[in-house]
Amino acid sequence: MTAGDSTRWATGRDPVVGSQAMISTGHPLATEAGLRVLRGGGNAFDAVVCAAAVIAVVEPHTNQVGGDVFALCLPAGAEQPTAINASGPAPAALDVRTFGDDIPEHGVNAATVPGAVKAWETLLERFGTLSLADALGPAVAYASEGAPVDLDTARAIAAAAPALARLGASAQSFLPDGALPRPGARLRQPDLAQTLRQIAADGADGFYKGAFADALVRASAREGGAFSHRDLAEYDCEVTAPLRTYYRGFEMLGQPLPSQGFLLLEQLNVAEGFELPELEFGDPGLLHLMIECKKAAFADRLAHAGDPRRVSVPMARLLSKEFAAQRRMSIDPARASKRPSPGDPSASGRDTTALSAVDADGNAVTFIQSVFASFGSAYVVPGTGVLLNNRMRGFSLDPSSPNLCAGGARPLHTLNTYMVRHEADLLLLGASPGGQYQVQTNAQVVSNVIDHAMHWQAAIDAPRWYHVEDTGAVILEDRFDYAVAGELERRGHTVQLEAPFTTYSRAQGIMLDPATGARIGATDPRWHGQVLGF
Repeated sequence: MTAGDSTRWATGRDPVVGSQAMISTGHPLATEAGLRVLRGGGNAFDAVVCAAAVIAVVEPHTNQVGGDVFALCLPAGAEQPTAINASGPAPAALDVRTFGDDIPEHGVNAATVPGAVKAWETLLERFGTLSLADALGPAVAYASEGAPVDLDTARAIAAAAPALARLGASAQSFLPDGALPRPGARLRQPDLAQTLRQIAADGADGFYKGAFADALVRASAREGGAFSHRDLAEYDCEVTAPLRTYYRGFEMLGQPLPSQGFLLLEQLNVAEGFELPELEFGDPGLLHLMIECKKAAFADRLAHAGDPRRVSVPMARLLSKEFAAQRRMSIDPARASKRPSPGDPSASGRDTTALSAVDADGNAVTFIQSVFASFGSAYVVPGTGVLLNNRMRGFSLDPSSPNLCAGGARPLHTLNTYMVRHEADLLLLGASPGGQYQVQTNAQVVSNVIDHAMHWQAAIDAPRWYHVEDTGAVILEDRFDYAVAGELERRGHTVQLEAPFTTYSRAQGIMLDPATGARIGATDPRWHGQVLGF
C-alpha cells in the first residue's frame, strides 16, 4: 500500500503528491476551480460542489444540472462516513403502459426527478463552509461567458447531434447557429447561467419550487408526461450509512441501494476466498476468477436488487461472508460459466463524471454525478438550459423484476463511489464513470492495490477487462499478453480485444499515506481528468 511500489504496468506517469489538500476530477477546468476553493480556505466538500457545478457546465454530455449524484463523505474527526443518495424517482403519476415495450431513450419522458442540485445543497449545509452562491460562482461564469469546448465534448456533441437537433432548446444550447461547435470554441449557455443564478440566490428551492419547476411541468404536459409540481417540491436526497464489508483486513465502504455499489463489495467478498495475491497480475487464471466473481454478483443484482423503499432486499445476507462462500462454490476455477444463476439469500444494486477531494484538516469526499447516457435524455427544458437525465432507462419492464418501473420508484443506478480504510485510517477514496463497467473497474483497481501492491497511479493505469452483461463477451485491453486471450477462450470465455486504454471506464481518486499524511492523487489516462494538490 505504499506509493513507492513499482510495476511494469505503469505508464510512466507518477501519482500527484501533496502534503495538505488534493482534488481529482474528470475535467481540468473543474479541478482548477476546486483547487482555488481549497487554496482560498474552503474545505473538501466546498471544493467538490464547486467542481461538480463547473463540470456540469463544461462537460454536459457526461453530467449536468438535470442529473443525479451519489457520494461518500467523511468529515474530519468523524468515526463513520455518511452516504448521500441524490437519485430521483419517476413521476408519481407515471403510467408505465404509455411506454409499451420500451422506455424511451430521449425526451422529457425518459427523465426522473433530477437530484444533483439537492445533493450540492445538502453537502454544503451538512459539511461545507461556503454558501451555495459562492460555490456556484465559477459555474455561473462559465455558463454566462462561455467555456472552451474540449475535443471529447466536441466529439460527443457531434455524435448526439441528430437527437439534439430534433429538440429545439437542446439544439439552441449545444448547436449554436445550427452548427457543431469546433474544439476551442466558446460554448455559451445563458439560460443555464440564469438557472444557476436562481439556485445561488434561493438555494435548492429556487430549482425545485421556482422557475425551473414551472418550466419542467409545462414541458411535461406538452409532451404527454407525468411530472407535477409536487414531484419536484417534495424531492429530497437521502442521507444514510454506507454499506460495509472487509477484504483481506481492509474495510470496504460502498454506496447503498438504489446504487449498485453493493456489487463491488459482493465481488470482493467472493474473490477473498481465492488466493489472488499468489497469482501474478495479468495471469489468465487471475482474470478468469475475477470475471467469474463479477458474473456471480451481477446475477444477484438482477434477481434481488431494487428500490428498497418499494421492495425488500436482503442486503445483510447478500454482503455476508457465508453468502460469499455459497457463491464461490458455484465458480469453476477452470471453466467459464455462461449464465450463472443467482444465489439464494434465504438459504443461509458510462457517461458520468467522478470527483474526489481531501483537505488539510482531513475532510474527505468521493462524489459521482451523471445524466446516465451521453447527453442523457437529449432534452433541455425550454428556457432553463437544464439538460435532463434519461435515468428511466435504468428500470426494467419485466413484471417479475424487483427493479420494475413504477411511478414514485427509483431505478437501480450504476453510480457508486467507495472508500477503503485500515484500522480506522482512510487509505483510498475513488469512483469510476462507465455504466455497468463501474463496479468492475473499481474491483480491479482495489485488487491492484491490495493484492498486487501497485502504486495508486499504476493501479489505475493497468490494463482492464470488462464483462458485457448482454452478450457475455469479455472485453480485453490488448496490453495484456495475447496468450491471455487464448487461455481465456480455452476456458470458455468469448474474448473481444480492444485498443490500449479503451474508454469503457475512467477511474480516479485519492490515496492517503498514514505514515506521512501525504495526499496521493491519480486519474485515468483514459480521459482528460486532472488531479492537483498542494
